[in-house]
Amino acid sequence: MSGRDLGLRYWTDRRVTRRRMIVGAAAGSAGLAALAAFGCSSDDNNGNDGNGPDRGTPRINDGSQDGTPSPEQRNGILRTRAANALPSMNPFGPGIFALAQQLTLGFTVFDHMWYVPTDTGEIELFLATNVEQPDELTVIATLGDAVFQDKGPAPGRAVEAEDVAASFKRYRDESPIGYSWLHDVMEDIVAEDTKTVKITQQRPWAWVFTSSNAGSPISSSILPREILQDHDDLLQRDAIGSSHWVLDSHDNGANIKLRRFENFRTHQGTRDITGQPFLAGINSILITDENAALAAFVANEIDTTSFSSRKQMEDTAAELSGKIGTSFDLARDYLNLMLKYEPPFTDLRVRKAINLLLDRDEAGLLLRDGDVVKAGPMPPVHKRYALAEDDPDLMEYFRTDVAEAKQLLEASSFDFDQEIELKHSNRPNDAGIAQIIKEQLGRGDVKVKLVQEDLVKWFSQTLNQGQFQMTCFQHLAYEDPDLPLRFYMTGNGITNFMNYDEPKVTEAVLAAAGELDEEERVKKVQDAQRLIMSEYSPMLNLMSFINFSGRYNYVKGAITGRGSYGLFNRTTWLDKA
Repeated sequence: MSGRDLGLRYWTDRRVTRRRMIVGAAAGSAGLAALAAFGCSSDDNNGNDGNGPDRGTPRINDGSQDGTPSPEQRNGILRTRAANALPSMNPFGPGIFALAQQLTLGFTVFDHMWYVPTDTGEIELFLATNVEQPDELTVIATLGDAVFQDKGPAPGRAVEAEDVAASFKRYRDESPIGYSWLHDVMEDIVAEDTKTVKITQQRPWAWVFTSSNAGSPISSSILPREILQDHDDLLQRDAIGSSHWVLDSHDNGANIKLRRFENFRTHQGTRDITGQPFLAGINSILITDENAALAAFVANEIDTTSFSSRKQMEDTAAELSGKIGTSFDLARDYLNLMLKYEPPFTDLRVRKAINLLLDRDEAGLLLRDGDVVKAGPMPPVHKRYALAEDDPDLMEYFRTDVAEAKQLLEASSFDFDQEIELKHSNRPNDAGIAQIIKEQLGRGDVKVKLVQEDLVKWFSQTLNQGQFQMTCFQHLAYEDPDLPLRFYMTGNGITNFMNYDEPKVTEAVLAAAGELDEEERVKKVQDAQRLIMSEYSPMLNLMSFINFSGRYNYVKGAITGRGSYGLFNRTTWLDKA
């Protein structure tokens, strides 16, 4: 989720004189399975990776420890769980209404020029075999050989640069959620020839390759240009791309079956990946109830699962005694409390008081038995950019002091008789943190009225139109540091969700985004976080969860610690011998 546009038009112009070249091969690894639980360690049955369970820090696995399958072992069908049916197969559409299919198909059916994993922050080439920046405004990508899947208006046709350009532009015109880079930074994208894509930007943008920008798992998806014209009926019911999975069938968006694309490209960047994916396919089984999903896993009706808690993971591992591997991972999503930037929250003393009343440690214990990591303006999973756990400014931001909070509220002439609405969606984590926040703010004599709404109404009206006094929710799992900072920006009449307008914060965020030198950019990202915390900017982040997952031991080639990169599951395989 972004703001209504996030105001990227402000800019602090910075020039970089050197030529930047990005050349290389992607790490040849894959995740467990899209549409399911991920990040299960293949050789660890107790969830302890030696890096400290309190931090949820996974060991980095790339799947290679399990080797490669024999020809007979390449016929496996992985069974996964889907919690909801997709509304359609159309990846285009407004906001949250197309998000599920955009992400599902973006990781499976549609290919991309590159991707940037969370763990390294470095570009991993996919279809592109070479990428360079001849200047700070231009990106030039050379494409390798690939063909589209054997159906639709361009069966088996070679993927060309014009397909890439046309796909980017269709996503730009459809305004996909959270990717305002297409509108506010990208100037144009064109095919120089059949193998060369040229992107020009309005301004230098350090995050250009990442998942919130030109490396989005959504808006960098490549479709045949023919299907983008006068084929919306086909887009509703089918998905046609050039990636490793072919959409074989589905029941009105449920029980999706994916099958291996036998003519999938043989390269990943410059690396030979002939024979991938190793699975013959994935069957995604619709199971809406969490308890039913766990029961299906225990009965070996699905091969992977996620757990609601460490205890549930440990109990299930004990019940299945030696049959499964378990793992934990620090989540990329995070909980926050948003304050509408209007009285009383325009007063810094009030915002600071609200923050002092928040007890993140207590909230973590109540929500997840302490299996959380507190989150500052930058979620902790972005380790290179997030402030250190013992950073004095971050420790001050996390401090709880009810007495001081009351003093600040009294000094600001806060109206203790008013009742402030705290709106939240009906998602369990949103409802849970709302109740905790109400109780914690009550200790400072702040009266809170909880208002629960269904998710669609909450997103489309309450959040996206800024119709709230306070709201709390669990952010999406952002893959890079760009979007978490952009929530605090505004400019040119375009506002964030809170209508927060602090020019020095916007300038600090944009200064980081315009810094192409990575070491300097890390410093500027951290400087921006310190400014945001000192201003108690009205999105007060709370915590990220530690996620727990499991898989049967015959599932090989699992990956951990690489964020959504693992969803490009090309080397997972089954060994049931």
